[in-house]
Amino acid sequence: MASTRTDLNNSILAAHAEEDYLGLIALYSQAADLAESQDAECFFLTYAYVFALELGHANQGALQTRLTAYDRE
Repeated sequence: MASTRTDLNNSILAAHAEEDYLGLIALYSQAADLAESQDAECFFLTYAYVFALELGHANQGALQTRLTAYDRE
């Protein structure tokens, strides 16, 4: 888990470079949890959700539920 927003951003960039899609689900979910606005939260949730769908990840339902709560799914 990244300790600062800069660390989180760097971790996301590194995960993209390494094609670490499982890591990206966790990192984008963490970014959504730390977001300061609903729009930012949904932006990060969308990316986490897309990667979860692509991988058939177990968190896809929870991510969908969060997006649906904001009418963003």
